[in-house]
Amino acid sequence: MDLFYNPQLSKTPSFLKFQGEEFHHITRVLRYDIGQELFITNGKGLIAKAKLIKISKSECECEIINIESFIPSEKKILALLPILRNQERFEFALEKLTELGVTEIVPYYSERTVKKNYRKDRAQKILISAIKQSFNPYLPDLSELISFKDFFNSIHPDNLILFGKPDGKLLINLKDSININYYKNFIITVGPEGDFTESELNLLNAKGGIAVNLGGNRLRSETAIICLLSQLKMLIAF
Repeated sequence: MDLFYNPQLSKTPSFLKFQGEEFHHITRVLRYDIGQELFITNGKGLIAKAKLIKISKSECECEIINIESFIPSEKKILALLPILRNQERFEFALEKLTELGVTEIVPYYSERTVKKNYRKDRAQKILISAIKQSFNPYLPDLSELISFKDFFNSIHPDNLILFGKPDGKLLINLKDSININYYKNFIITVGPEGDFTESELNLLNAKGGIAVNLGGNRLRSETAIICLLSQLKMLIAF
């Protein structure tokens, strides 16, 4: 069954209306009809089962059958994602990070970043589509574009910072030297197409960042950060 996004969903309403893009998707694309059931999320931990009861030219209305509340993970993972020259690859990273359950995504530009702008509204739509596809009840926070240096000058020191680097250690081999359970907040990042500069690596090291080897093959930036998130999620699950 399909999942739809409506930020107006709360624990109390008996009815909920859809307009705009989601209304079009429900009634025109998927051609839902009155009486059919569907699922709705607000992206903040709620998923409701509902039944379509009214359809007009510009909106449709659902009756809420029941609502399930999902407790968020105590572990918060922020992905510091480089802006990529190829928009499709950047959007692929947004989609997969969301499907894997990242808490927050912060796009960044750095000294070797080729492209230094992005459309936040378009990126937000990618995230919404990804939670619907993966039945993820939590929509990641999405930040404005920031420079690499400005980001690290503003972070709180209680974060564990992990960054992809070929001469680092495998994350599984770092488990004994890092008390993963001690940390509640994680920052993961990888370099852009041109990789980190020496000054950026120095900044990561100065902030206590830990280099992680992601395998023997050279990975694209979007593959590397997905790989890093996957490894971290597996490590903190046990």
